[in-house]
Amino acid sequence: MEIVLASHSTLARGMYDTASLIMGKSKNLHYITAYLDDSVNFCDQLKETISKISDQKIVFVTDVVGGSVNNELTKFVAEKSNWFLVSGMNLPFVLELLNYSIAYPDDDLETIKDKLASLVETGREGLQLVELNDQNEEEDF
Repeated sequence: MEIVLASHSTLARGMYDTASLIMGKSKNLHYITAYLDDSVNFCDQLKETISKISDQKIVFVTDVVGGSVNNELTKFVAEKSNWFLVSGMNLPFVLELLNYSIAYPDDDLETIKDKLASLVETGREGLQLVELNDQNEEEDF
């Protein structure tokens, strides 16, 4: 299973770099930074990335639902039953997805879909308001 992080500007690259720092470089993790240069077409970047990783199971992760990156990817993913699209990337989700893809690279499509739904919840749980109180302020981190 391949993972392609795609975002406006450099968010996808930052996620890639951070995931690589924490988990080590992974051959199945890729990124696309869209709209950094007006002369580079996002769809062309996408086609080039896909051509390098073949036509196997791919999970695309975008920065924001309804954004241009996500909307363009929707057109590509709709054509393939073995491609998945998740929007709203965050680091907890990306790390868990990468770990899953390494541990279970040969899972069938239905299992992958179920796992992605579970991982989306993991990503949501990773977003929390941290409330500070007097006790927290005195602790030494």
